[in-house]
Amino acid sequence: MTDKELRKLRRDDLLQILINQQRQLDELSAALEKSEQALARREIAVKESGSLAEAALRLNNVFESAQAAAEQYEQELKARADEMIAAAERQAIEAKRVADETLGSARTEAERILREARIEAERLRANAGTPVEFEGSRMPEDASGEEKRHGLLWRNKKA
Repeated sequence: MTDKELRKLRRDDLLQILINQQRQLDELSAALEKSEQALARREIAVKESGSLAEAALRLNNVFESAQAAAEQYEQELKARADEMIAAAERQAIEAKRVADETLGSARTEAERILREARIEAERLRANAGTPVEFEGSRMPEDASGEEKRHGLLWRNKKA
């Protein structure tokens, strides 16, 4: 409507127009408020979905970091186990070497003792005579060191 047309209208008509416009204004304000509320809800939903997506990404990074840490720990354990196995093998080799040396020394010593025992046995057989009576309670001065050591006095009986 133009200004000219508005001036020609009666007062009742003008009031009716104002009332209608006020209703429209109220309806539009209510619609605007609903739209603003809906927009706010959507913004919250968008923010929340963004937050959820970010949280999911963060969790994904946490899981990746945890997986990497677990793999690193497993590798360290395997390396430590390999080191322990290698050390145990080295110790076993060293223990076998020491045992072989000890066994060799023991055999050599046993052979030496047996050889000396055989020599002593042969010497005793060669020098063996018939036992004679013990001459007194004291060992004679002319007794050999061997006779003194055994506490026996042996003499060859001459036939």
